Amino acid sequence: MDTAYDLSWTVAVSRGRTEDEVRAAYGVDQGIGLLTFGQADAERAEHLGDYGLVQFKAHGEYLVAIEPNGWVGNGTEVARVLSRPTGLFFSVYWSVNGHQLVQATDGQITGRFDPTFVGLPAGANDMPGWVGDDEFPLEHLRSASLVAMERQTGLSFDPAWLTEPLPTYRIPA
Repeated sequence: MDTAYDLSWTVAVSRGRTEDEVRAAYGVDQGIGLLTFGQADAERAEHLGDYGLVQFKAHGEYLVAIEPNGWVGNGTEVARVLSRPTGLFFSVYWSVNGHQLVQATDGQITGRFDPTFVGLPAGANDMPGWVGDDEFPLEHLRSASLVAMERQTGLSFDPAWLTEPLPTYRIPA
């Protein structure tokens, strides 16, 4: 993941939520079928100003939401909604424009930060207590973010999420 320089996405994990609940939180308006991440990314690029896309993968008590070149799942309101009244939400966003992790528990934002700035004064905002100064080495920033997702949710990233056809939905622009 650390060398996938052109990868722009948000991957979010919710625990204890149905796909219907997650679709509602994302504001999904229409299903478009089963697509691989690459196919969804191409569709998103073709309709960049028209709509976003989100894909879902159920894994036991977890629901993974993947947005090719999207960032709805990195918003604090989605995090609050999908962790309320009791629950857990964690998202990782990165693109050429930035990097951010969002964590929510029981309807409250418990972390929202750019791991690029961990250990620097600019990185002190909304930093959860579990983040150490050496948690996110710059040369492994992306993989370290996915490791943080695994540590905080109990669900590890599966590369098959990017190659397996997944239910894909439109998010209105």
